[in-house]
Amino acid sequence: MSALGLEFYLVLFAACVFTAVLSAILTGLAFYYYYRSRVAAKLEEELDEYAEIVKTRLKEGVEEAGETMLPRFKEEVRSGFKEAITDALSGQMVEDTVRAMTKSGTTIVESSLNLLLGRRDSEGRPGSGGPGAGSE
Repeated sequence: MSALGLEFYLVLFAACVFTAVLSAILTGLAFYYYYRSRVAAKLEEELDEYAEIVKTRLKEGVEEAGETMLPRFKEEVRSGFKEAITDALSGQMVEDTVRAMTKSGTTIVESSLNLLLGRRDSEGRPGSGGPGAGSE
C-alpha cells in the first residue's frame, strides 16, 4: 500500500507541475496577445507623436540657429573672398605670371629663329647657356 501511495503522490506531483507549466504558457500567450493588440499600438502612436514633436523642435532650432549665424557666415565668406582677391592681386603672383609668360615667349622666338637660321638647339653659341651665362 505504501508503494501505491508513493505512485499516487508522484502522479499528483507530475499533474501539478504539468498544470503549472501549462498555466504559465497560457498566461504568457494571453499577455503577449493583449500586448500586441492593445499596448503595442498605443506605444507606437505615442512614439510617433513624440517623433513629430522632436522633429518640429529640431527644425525650429536649426532654423533659429541658421538665422542667428547667417550674418556672421556671410561676413566670413565676404572677408574670405576679399582676402583671396587681395592675395591674387599681390605683386608676387603677378611677377611669377609675367616671368612665366616672358620665358615661354622667348623660348618660342628662339626656336623660330633657330629654324630660320638652320641652327640646332644643341649647338653652342654665345649667351645660349641661359640668363647671365656668357662664354667670355
